Amino acid sequence: MRRLREAVADVSCAGPQHIASAARAFLASFKPLSSERNVRERLRDNNFDALRVIFASIVVFFHMGILAGRPALAWMQYLSATFAVQAFFVVSGFLVTVSFERSASLSAYCGKRFRRIAPAYVAVVVAAALLLAPLSTLSSARYFLSAGFWEYLGNNLLMMNFRAPTLPGVFQGNPLPAVNGSLWTIKVEVGFYVVVPFMVWLVRRYGARRALGLVFFGSVAWHLIFGELGSHDPLGLYARLAKQLPGELSFFAGGAWAYYRALEGRSPPFLLAVAGAIAYATASGLVFEAVAPFAVVALVSWAAIAGPRLPPFGRYGDFSYGIYLYHFPIVQALIALGLFAWSSWIAVLVTILAVACCSVISWFFLESPALAGRAQHALRPRRSLAS
Repeated sequence: MRRLREAVADVSCAGPQHIASAARAFLASFKPLSSERNVRERLRDNNFDALRVIFASIVVFFHMGILAGRPALAWMQYLSATFAVQAFFVVSGFLVTVSFERSASLSAYCGKRFRRIAPAYVAVVVAAALLLAPLSTLSSARYFLSAGFWEYLGNNLLMMNFRAPTLPGVFQGNPLPAVNGSLWTIKVEVGFYVVVPFMVWLVRRYGARRALGLVFFGSVAWHLIFGELGSHDPLGLYARLAKQLPGELSFFAGGAWAYYRALEGRSPPFLLAVAGAIAYATASGLVFEAVAPFAVVALVSWAAIAGPRLPPFGRYGDFSYGIYLYHFPIVQALIALGLFAWSSWIAVLVTILAVACCSVISWFFLESPALAGRAQHALRPRRSLAS
């Protein structure tokens, strides 16, 4: 973000010429990267870590607003958790494709993916089941011996969260009794891990444009078809199918496409990102469902590798996964304890501190040791596989 810092420094000098120079420097930070070398440099110094923290934080604030139902926090409900989750999928499409391409073997890739996602996921499921026992309306003996307790553990550890979203007697007085409504996306993420080797094989055989285009448009079609069927289905089965892996794969494929384009030294266009943001904000209904993958891919890929540089959160650790996993049961527990009813803003502050502590502890004592020296996200360019 050197050009941006220079712009700020120039403004402090206050003269008209300095202000004009500062404005030019600031606007220059939004121009397309001028060369293949610049794009490849941004692959090494990208915004992925900062963006993931931002997207995770959007989900946290949205859930505080929607779960607590307090008038003072009503504005949080206007944050788009849907956008944040879709943006996460785009980022995963980019980074997981990189992970596979840089793995020595299929088993090495699978090991890296397992170590990244499993430890914290298992921890949040087991910790919630154990630590929320005092909030249950059941006695400790009845709680731990109940079928519901073991059903929650078994189904959630197997990522079948929809079969057992609640714990016996826990959060029964909350507007929503679910223990962790964020976990549904993790099975979609794992499904994408499984798809990536096949997707990269297609890219190597047929080229990125044809292979990823087929995946992308096939996913959009799946989502639109089942979404439309869901609008006439009182049981909601088709609507749930629309949200599963095939219907979300367009975002992952778009992220992978951005990676292969970057390998060719192509900068994500700023104007396309602006058009995507406008389309996402203004479209509705079936049109929104159709344009959302294009819009989110355009916006996120530009922000990650062509937009102004964001603070280097990855320097301190990769906390976004922990933020995303741990926040929901923390918010639910504070609602059950009455903290949001007593003081909405104190509850928000406590939530932020608790989520931050859990994510930091999780990273340093659980996730990072499990990864054991895995390189983070300084993306070294490789021989292009796109065509």
